Amino acid sequence: MKKSFNIKAIFTDKNTLYKYSVVKEGIIVSEINPVLYQNELSKFPQIQSDYEEVKKRVDKENKLPSIFDVCPIFRRVERVPDKIEADDYIPAAGLVSLAVLNAPEDWRDMKSAYSQMKATSNGKSFPPSYDYKKAQHPFSFFRGTLLHKFVNPATSPCPKFAKWLLKNDTTLWDTKLGDFITKLFNIETYRTDTKIKNINYAENNPSFVIAKEFKSKNPFGELTARAMTRTTKIGAAVLGGLEAAHLVKEISDGENAIKSAAKSAISFTSSIAGIGYGGAIGAKYFGPVGSLVGMGLGAIAGNTISDIID
Repeated sequence: MKKSFNIKAIFTDKNTLYKYSVVKEGIIVSEINPVLYQNELSKFPQIQSDYEEVKKRVDKENKLPSIFDVCPIFRRVERVPDKIEADDYIPAAGLVSLAVLNAPEDWRDMKSAYSQMKATSNGKSFPPSYDYKKAQHPFSFFRGTLLHKFVNPATSPCPKFAKWLLKNDTTLWDTKLGDFITKLFNIETYRTDTKIKNINYAENNPSFVIAKEFKSKNPFGELTARAMTRTTKIGAAVLGGLEAAHLVKEISDGENAIKSAAKSAISFTSSIAGIGYGGAIGAKYFGPVGSLVGMGLGAIAGNTISDIID
């Protein structure tokens, strides 16, 4: 069934407000004459209101599904065009910077997932870095990124600053919130060795990441612990800062401060939680492939929630 909206008037003459109108996928789409948009807008308040409503609905309905969110590089820059279109340049630049910074590690994750799929298709076993079914290794904001060597005190031009960054490169599990979750779900934690090299790894002084095995009678508690172990404190702070910049712009544009703050908080939380929980579930049952797909599905869920409240 074709969709239509209540539009008070549509003009097709070149000298009127609307330059032309077409039907796209059953939805009426119109383009405004840019000259008259500037000079005659005050004469058509109802038409303008109808046009903006139609444009908003068309943009939402014609937006491509986020099926490519399984690719971490795409997921990081997916919303950049929307940010630029809305003149939201600080968050846009931040998202691009994060994508560039994490490109090496994202590429390695995709290669690992490909190796797992290739081994499975050939009937061979895939040797993981550790037993991902039982444990979860803590994520790092710097490990494997373009800043890897800078944060390694042995190779950094600023050793003291590198040590400080390395000390603070921890996850949400290593916070008071993690302590609260531990007590709430009565979670026991055990150490598990991995083959993942630490940032300060050296041939003469090898150092490997220690994964954590979480045990709780409540499955949701264990899943939450895994999700928090996959979410870095610095990463959450950076994303929170970008969302804060977006919030400042909305308020400066005349949006209601309380409403905008609530929307930003829900958007930030849903995104972090979606990627964290989705990746935790996928990694536990399907390893590297599950981690990528899970984070992608989690991102889609988070974006969907964000779009609903927008």
